[in-house]
Amino acid sequence: MPTRVKKVGRNDPCPCLSGKKYKKCCYGKEIFSGNDNPLESGDPVLPDRKEIDYGIPALGKEFFRRSRVHGISAPRLLYSSLLRPEVEKLASDFTNRVLDRGAKEARMIEKTDDAKGLVEIMRKGLDPLNYERLKEKLLKYQELSIPLIFDELKKPQDDAFVELAVRVIHASGKDWAREALEIIQHQKLTAYTASLLCMLLGFYEREKSEKVLWDYYHYLRNHFPDETYSDGPLLGLIEMRERERERSLEQGLNGKIN
Repeated sequence: MPTRVKKVGRNDPCPCLSGKKYKKCCYGKEIFSGNDNPLESGDPVLPDRKEIDYGIPALGKEFFRRSRVHGISAPRLLYSSLLRPEVEKLASDFTNRVLDRGAKEARMIEKTDDAKGLVEIMRKGLDPLNYERLKEKLLKYQELSIPLIFDELKKPQDDAFVELAVRVIHASGKDWAREALEIIQHQKLTAYTASLLCMLLGFYEREKSEKVLWDYYHYLRNHFPDETYSDGPLLGLIEMRERERERSLEQGLNGKIN
């Protein structure tokens, strides 16, 4: 069973290192870390979305100049794979040719022809060599499988499930911002899950997403300065900025042509 942090006075500095008093920060919330995490992933559980507010987003040049993504981080690696899925597929195909592993699991994936069964395989965990195979199969039934994946994301999941979920959702090519926002706004999430869902939101053009990414970037950076969770929302904001630049260039070119 998860345990609370040791007894802290209401007026003591909050143990999350936010710089605020305990009563103004994490008082009354369950905080998990290390082996106390129910998933044993070490990811802390975040407070409710309504308790994370860093004001009006100020996403000017100065913000992006000062805000840096870590050199190496799990969100950054996943972001790269979302931008270049063909590279990941080539690597997966090559690895499967040279390694004799996961064959039984691969056959099970191929034989499963319903979305619920495929999501169950994903939930139970599988060999990384079969990630690409399962992703392609889930996409075949995406109208059913992706809503089921979002339902699973409403419950605590291990990091591997969340990473594969983001890959599948993004690869569908459809806008799932409403579903992702629904989870962020109303579910208890680990820092890593929130980080990756924020990154995913960056690929969708929704005004509500900007404020969410702004708040989570600052919260994760301030509360977990020694971790890389903040990379997720920051990459989401960077992706939003790049998409806005592309739209502006397109509009400029169309204006010149007309």
